Amino acid sequence: MQRWLILCVALYCGLSQAQTVEPAVLKALQQAQAAQTAGDAGKAVRLLEGLSFEKGSYAELLVLRNLGYLAWQQNRLDAAIGFLQKAEKHKHIEAEDRQKDRLSLAQLTLAAGRPQQTVAYLEGQPHTDEILQLGIQAWYQQKRYDRALPLAEKYLARQSSVNRQWTELMVGLYHGSKNYAKAAQWQRRLLAMEPDNLQQWQRLASLQRLAGNDAAAFATLRTAYRKGLPMNAQELEQMLLLAAAADQPWQAARLMTQLIEQGRLSNDARRQETLAGLHWQARDRKTAIRLYSQLAGQGNKADHWLVLAQLAMQERDWELGARALDSALTAGASRTRVQSWRDWLESSKEAESMARGDLAVR
Repeated sequence: MQRWLILCVALYCGLSQAQTVEPAVLKALQQAQAAQTAGDAGKAVRLLEGLSFEKGSYAELLVLRNLGYLAWQQNRLDAAIGFLQKAEKHKHIEAEDRQKDRLSLAQLTLAAGRPQQTVAYLEGQPHTDEILQLGIQAWYQQKRYDRALPLAEKYLARQSSVNRQWTELMVGLYHGSKNYAKAAQWQRRLLAMEPDNLQQWQRLASLQRLAGNDAAAFATLRTAYRKGLPMNAQELEQMLLLAAAADQPWQAARLMTQLIEQGRLSNDARRQETLAGLHWQARDRKTAIRLYSQLAGQGNKADHWLVLAQLAMQERDWELGARALDSALTAGASRTRVQSWRDWLESSKEAESMARGDLAVR
């Protein structure tokens, strides 16, 4: 509809200045307008293309403009751009018409996937909502989010409300600009629109993590979990990994234990090892010792025995530490590595004994 109105204006302009146009051109313009009104754009184009006129004349300008808008009406974007580019540079075109045609060229080049040209044609245009939207799209297509953002902010400042589409765009623009904290703020608006959509929670957590706030990301996913939103095993594990990344291993360990007990996570060796590691990080050494003892006894892996030895020594359980080192050696740990830990155990044990002796003397 908009292109049809523009075409009518262009034809009207030609007819209103008919005194400067050859009779044959005037007649063709009238016939083209009639054909277009009847819905026969092809006939209108043939009428205008069959005309002869002096190069550089005002008649040429009228024909170029009308052919441009007719081609646009037919969705022949490249042809429309070609005609209007010639018209826009014509010596007889008025400033007002040039500005209108440059706006049309901005719309056409954007639709044709030429956003660099769109930006050029928007120069000098008043910052109406339409112009701002065209500029935003043009810069967005070029992935110049830093240039699109100011225009988007200016546009939205004029609006009484912001719909979902614009909210998603702002998330994308700030994400593209690597301003993840701002992107997270806009993502919260999307989340408020769909509080029961797990993906919206996950996107917020992802942005918070990109912004360097692992604690907030974990809190976001934990809130989604507590709301009862369905989460598969992989999504639950992602939440647990975030807890550990946020330096909250105790929360992760408690949550993992809960999920295993509920049957939402399988209690396999890999998860048992993860759970044991979380308790170790949380400095709950007694539980970690119990879990690593089970792992070492079941799998007889040297690494598990060595970790158990370290934990035992941290708890000053020298006997357990020595047994674990013996088992690690039997399970295939290198003698050098085992001996290094054994030396540490003996020196620590001796230091403790000396300290006790000193206290007894006192």
